[in-house]
Amino acid sequence: MPPLLTIHFLPTTVESVRLAGTVAVMIDVLRASTTVTHALAAGCDSIRPCRDVVEARQLAARTPACPDKLGPLLAGERGGTRIDGFDLGNSPSHFTTTAVGGRTIIFTTTNGTSALEHCRPADMVLVAAFCNIRAVAATLVQRNQPVHLVCAGTDGEITAEDCLCAGAIGLELQGHGGFDTHSHDATRIAISRYQQLAHDSKQLLAELRDSHGGRNLQKLGFDDDIAFACRHDTIDLVPVFDTHSSTIRTLS
Repeated sequence: MPPLLTIHFLPTTVESVRLAGTVAVMIDVLRASTTVTHALAAGCDSIRPCRDVVEARQLAARTPACPDKLGPLLAGERGGTRIDGFDLGNSPSHFTTTAVGGRTIIFTTTNGTSALEHCRPADMVLVAAFCNIRAVAATLVQRNQPVHLVCAGTDGEITAEDCLCAGAIGLELQGHGGFDTHSHDATRIAISRYQQLAHDSKQLLAELRDSHGGRNLQKLGFDDDIAFACRHDTIDLVPVFDTHSSTIRTLS
């Protein structure tokens, strides 16, 4: 039987016991997944995700600069805005080579870093957004294991941008063949909804702006981040979360 693709619209629907022997993919389009992927593409050394602000500050204090390196950067948000005293927020376009090249980033966000924790029991944990759909799908095809796409949601609620991205990955896997993309209802729903928008970039962007996460960002003045996150396949790399070291690096 072909490996099963399962899409979870929220992390809380993921049963840990089901992740053993599978690949989990965390999706938080607005904005953690997009930011992580762009930070690695910009040449950051690694990313250390933290569930809360206190943990992030403590980790930064325990990670002094090496003689030949600058110290870690603190990055992240709460309620969508940069945390006081942090070097960067969660706008992916700010994670440039000049800003993060060669640096370790200690990273905490409202939804994405928590969703990553739900994925820990899997054999491999990847990070996906619209910017690296094809690269993630190609890795999943190569692994040929059951896959769980885990949508981060926003403040515990389902949000359209993550579900649409999961549908886009599902559609890409359908094109490759070799995966069961029909047996799970949420998977079929997500793929079908993305198919309706796949060839209309303006409508897809409108859907992201009108999503729960998108509306939150617009209220905070981050509409540019939504358009940035909507761009497809601009990066050919896959972030992988090493659950032993709790570090995200580029999959080699």
